[in-house]
Amino acid sequence: MKRKILIGMIGLLLLCGCTVSKNDLTTKMNTLLDDAAVAMISSEVNMNKGLMSYYLQPSIGRRESNATNSVFLISGNEVVLNIDVASIISQKYYGDQATLRDVDTFSNQIFEKEGVFVSSSDVVRDYRYRLYELTDKQYGILLQTSNLLAVAVVPLGEVYTVSFEMMMLVRGCRIDEEAVASRYSQKELINYQKETLEIFEKIYPENGLLSEMGGND
Repeated sequence: MKRKILIGMIGLLLLCGCTVSKNDLTTKMNTLLDDAAVAMISSEVNMNKGLMSYYLQPSIGRRESNATNSVFLISGNEVVLNIDVASIISQKYYGDQATLRDVDTFSNQIFEKEGVFVSSSDVVRDYRYRLYELTDKQYGILLQTSNLLAVAVVPLGEVYTVSFEMMMLVRGCRIDEEAVASRYSQKELINYQKETLEIFEKIYPENGLLSEMGGND
């Protein structure tokens, strides 16, 4: 209940649009993400896709998926959750574990936050959150960890609700990184990149998602 009240209050302010300054947005997003990083979450999983298992709240719907991508509905907005195979392979074979790899999905970034959260399996993970202003009514969201990428395009008034629920969803995910690294050879990595771009282009055909979503940077 506390979580719904918090999101609702911030969402009402955001709906006012012109009354929310960039400083207000930064303050409110920092608070929201900090709360989402420590909010109560189930330690159980109720969905298993082989490479990924997760806890799916009853309020979140599922649209479609393949081995590494899933499309969810959060408050009526499509959210793509993608296993970051390139990052997992880079960490395993090249020891690249110092920072999150640089990934961009949209242009016109207006907010970024990096922090940590505790996953449902008690693993402390770094995350990066980026918010992009696509138009005066549409905003892009990227939530990234060392093994996951979550992306959404939402109306202005849905930014806070979707951001919070994306964080909760990602915190509940468990990736079998050993199985991912074993499954994806260099050739299969190319196929993964193709599948990733196809699903993003299908969901967000007009928003210019970049090929870096499946890249090796």
